[in-house]
Amino acid sequence: MSSCRSPAAFLAFLLFVAGCAAPIADAPDPTGPPTTPSTGAGPPASPPPRSQSAIAETIERLQAAIDANPSDAAAQRDLGFALLQRVRETADPALYARAEAAYERARALDPDDALVLVGIGSLHLGKHEFAAALESARRAIVMAPRLAVARAIEVDALVELGRYDEADGAAAEMLALVSDLTTLSRVSYLAELHGQLDVAVTAMRQATTSAGAAPENLAFTHAQLGNLLVYAGDPAAATTEYDRALELVPGHAPALAGHGRLAVAAGRLDEAITRFRQAADLVPLPEYVIALADAQAAAGRADDAAHSIELARAEIQLFEATGVTVDLDLALFEADHGDPKRALAFAETAYAEAPNVRAADARAWALHRLGRDDEARVYADEALRLGSRDPLLRFHAGAIAAALGDDAAARRDLDLALSTDPGFSATHAAEARRLLESLGD
Repeated sequence: MSSCRSPAAFLAFLLFVAGCAAPIADAPDPTGPPTTPSTGAGPPASPPPRSQSAIAETIERLQAAIDANPSDAAAQRDLGFALLQRVRETADPALYARAEAAYERARALDPDDALVLVGIGSLHLGKHEFAAALESARRAIVMAPRLAVARAIEVDALVELGRYDEADGAAAEMLALVSDLTTLSRVSYLAELHGQLDVAVTAMRQATTSAGAAPENLAFTHAQLGNLLVYAGDPAAATTEYDRALELVPGHAPALAGHGRLAVAAGRLDEAITRFRQAADLVPLPEYVIALADAQAAAGRADDAAHSIELARAEIQLFEATGVTVDLDLALFEADHGDPKRALAFAETAYAEAPNVRAADARAWALHRLGRDDEARVYADEALRLGSRDPLLRFHAGAIAAALGDDAAARRDLDLALSTDPGFSATHAAEARRLLESLGD
């Protein structure tokens, strides 16, 4: 649940901040690009049986090695990385506790291993402990100044803390060390945050050519490139990238969700519902369930939508119960589907801890839902201060401007939201169109 490229944060925290590199022998490299999306054809959606997961087998092998020799520091460390990779595959936050225990044992056995600190930093990011992640990353950099993955964790933490100028500088230092999936994906995300879609697409396209990446991580990179191509106005190329992701990993949830958003954009709500349900069944993230609920609501299936919203609420509570900070996610969820007063409380907490653009956006949206649009406008402007074209941020800003009677600003941001990604949300896109129709000449 991090503030990254997808409208909801859960996908991002698993597939952006929770991913980092480690030299696990004969296992997928858990290097991940930076969080958060057809014609509907595409490859088959059914995944391989989870028992066949290469990373699951690696976890078993490493655990057996540790059982045989508990003092094997490298095996303990690599078990931590393998467990984080498994979180990426399954969205099971309960695995964080096991990964943390493995890293603690590895650190006790070998306190000079900088990769252990990288793993700990990645774990902190996944749990939204951003200041702690930054501290771990910088300690790893002191130990190993040329360790690019340590600088990747530093970049992620600075972004999540809203320290964007520092993140840009750290990214430059990171990219000077190596150009690969880990580094290029961070560069792409920073460019996207600043509204520089051409740079973001170029960097992510280069990231897809990285050699030696784990299939899931490479598939996610293709899915993220697809999302960027949607934003850049090329849905046909986006479809190709989603299909490539599904070829690499049949049943790849982010790619299925990407197809779902394209289906929403084309008005094919039944197809969108199918795609979002497939994604949610494969990887139980609230992001997918909320997208499913929105599509169901737009299709007039109110009872199904209400059931999906309750399921999403339960999933958020599960993340919270396992120690993941979910204030930002709860702020947006409550603003759209619950109590705006609770939404504002969550948003204020998230903003106090990490005043990034998404926390500012959540605060703006909660204030809008409470009818406090003058205050909301301040935070909406802050959310857009980098120049992001993110359709959710633009929709929120446009709705707030419309409520204030600023028709020109409302039209600008609502038009930009819909032109960037008309499938960003089935319900919000419909609301954006309604608001545009209501504006004066």
